[in-house]
Amino acid sequence: MQLIGKTAVVTGGGRGIGRAYCERLAADGANVVALDVEDTSAMIATLAKGGEHLAITCDVGAPEQIAAAAKQVLARLGRCDIFVNNAAILPVSELKTVTSELWQRVQAVNVEPLVLFAQAFVPAMAEAGWGRIVSTGSSVTLHPQTRDIAYMTSKGSIHALTRALANELGDLGITVNAIAPTVVKTEGFVARTPAGGPSAEDMMQRIVSQQTIKRACTPKDVANALAFLVSEDADFITGQILHVDGGRTRSGA
Repeated sequence: MQLIGKTAVVTGGGRGIGRAYCERLAADGANVVALDVEDTSAMIATLAKGGEHLAITCDVGAPEQIAAAAKQVLARLGRCDIFVNNAAILPVSELKTVTSELWQRVQAVNVEPLVLFAQAFVPAMAEAGWGRIVSTGSSVTLHPQTRDIAYMTSKGSIHALTRALANELGDLGITVNAIAPTVVKTEGFVARTPAGGPSAEDMMQRIVSQQTIKRACTPKDVANALAFLVSEDADFITGQILHVDGGRTRSGA
């Protein structure tokens, strides 16, 4: 319960990795705000009691909705101590077919919220002299996959932004890091499996075969990494990309 009194905001908090983040943060005592394009009220009701939890419906690809959501958080809970930039979309994209509209939408959802929410929440973090900003990056930046150029670019941008913000905010007592998980078997991963191609299970087994730990990564594995990065134990860690991938990314890879 090390996060008692802290408020955490998680984008894409309704399912998959985002839901695991919310569950772990609540279990550790934080007030949890789950932002999602879908209503997360039912999920919020299942979180560990003791904190004040809030569901906000928000399309993070729309700057005006980000502004409204941040305003609601600050009005209701006073501040955000922990911001988790997790929401993302993974549409199929390759050079010969990608459109400007799809490209811009992926960057708007996956990248821009990190900047816009930081602008909204950093002032109170700086005033308190303590803050945590953590994004969900991706191992795809080191292990490229076909038909993913827009998504891969967005996650590379998240890694770069993480380092840039860490450089800017370190003197304020705010750490900025990213978690780069391998492929996690979530609803989104299964839904994206192409018709007529390898099954989700076959794709997962191929990835597991490249790891030193021979099992699939779970949302809980990623949430455990988050719990460390937002803790006091990680007070001297910033600007880092933490790979949670069972050893798929090894030294020199």
